[in-house]
Amino acid sequence: MTEDLSTPKTLVLKAVGLSRHFEDGQRRVQVLDGVDLSVHAGEMVAIVGASGSGKSTLLHCLGLLDRPDGGELSVAGNATGGLSEKARSRLRNQCLGFVYQFHHLLPEFNAVDNVAMPLIVGKEPLASARDRARDLLIEMGLGHRLQNYPGQLSGGERQRVALARALVTRPVCVLADEPTGNLDRETASQVFELITRIRDDFGTAVVLVTHDLKLAERADRCLSMVNGRLSDSEILNDASAS
Repeated sequence: MTEDLSTPKTLVLKAVGLSRHFEDGQRRVQVLDGVDLSVHAGEMVAIVGASGSGKSTLLHCLGLLDRPDGGELSVAGNATGGLSEKARSRLRNQCLGFVYQFHHLLPEFNAVDNVAMPLIVGKEPLASARDRARDLLIEMGLGHRLQNYPGQLSGGERQRVALARALVTRPVCVLADEPTGNLDRETASQVFELITRIRDDFGTAVVLVTHDLKLAERADRCLSMVNGRLSDSEILNDASAS
């Protein structure tokens, strides 16, 4: 059963010793090597690191999209190690939201139906799913774009629709993989400010992978992925000192 997530100190994600490796021909590539991470309600954690350092693999494991080879992971107080794929999918749909560099909106659906999709997948009636999606889009300043299709939206608007889709189920945590990486500096800053406001308004935790150190330093914590492990970000500290 999901625990009460109403207080800021509530632990919503906890990883202990997560490991993940891949086989590359005869070579074993250790991507995650004993990763420990705790994330609390309302907290924004930025993760920086070189390309190929394992940041996206970590997000996929935290988001129940991939199974680690070892270690333990709990989401909203639920241990995930022994869960079936069906139970993992249900927990992912109920408790987690995802935002990517490329919005991955469905081009054949308008903004309302794109945002409502996680609720529809979760078996919520179509009318109420659309009502919730519409309300959230209006709150995010997209009331004039409800019936528009992705191809009719600007890059920043598409990313706001993607963010609304990630939030419509009221997840305990949003996992964001380079959510501003495909945007210009001004639009990226606007999207980040929106993520911050949502974090403040709803108490949603955010784990943000980014190459943008200017954005990373605005998070509550910044961690660096080095050699498959997380630590306080030396990269960020070096950038701040320069």
